[in-house]
Amino acid sequence: MNVNHEITQLLHNEGCTIFGFADLHILPQSVRQGFDTGIVMGVPYTARGMKENLENNPDRFDSDSEATFEPLQRFKKSVIKFLKEKGHRVSTTYRKTDFSGGVSHKMVGTLAGIGWIGRCAILTTEEYGPALRLTAVLTNAPLKCGKPITKSLCPVKCNACAEICPTGAIKEGLWEQGIHRDTFFDVKACGKGRKNRQPMCGLCISVCPYAKKGLGYE
Repeated sequence: MNVNHEITQLLHNEGCTIFGFADLHILPQSVRQGFDTGIVMGVPYTARGMKENLENNPDRFDSDSEATFEPLQRFKKSVIKFLKEKGHRVSTTYRKTDFSGGVSHKMVGTLAGIGWIGRCAILTTEEYGPALRLTAVLTNAPLKCGKPITKSLCPVKCNACAEICPTGAIKEGLWEQGIHRDTFFDVKACGKGRKNRQPMCGLCISVCPYAKKGLGYE
């Protein structure tokens, strides 16, 4: 039984259905800290939380976000324990940089091929759009990795997130591997929006057509 199969079985047993394996060799050694592969795991938000957020009640979305913490920690700890028992090096430390050259949960997600960076600068999947929270593990375990997604798959004519953003943080243009986040997203404006709409904003997440379809709400 290979490592991929064992981790897949482990995560399925833990209840994790959103995960992928990433080849990190595209990144410089100094950035990936000597690790060769990564495992990304996700937990989606709920339809109720997303719908109520659009109805100007972000409390449920805030609760959703908090509720993802326990399962994500459990998934991560199980994977780390398994890898260490197999004698593999493991790290969960990331350099906090943007997509021009750093390791983040979102970067591992794109390299694993589970999603792309949407217009709102969040990992976006076909299954749930950006309506999910992530964690990731770096390792030197030999893994069969997914095919990276290197360009945004957001429909060019879809402006739902940009139109609903209260601070205009979402700019023109789409993400592709290697470009700076600031070219398509204003993180400072987004931060202002989060402060003005307590406890969370996330309107760009809730309005995404992929999230609506995947979670089944309107």
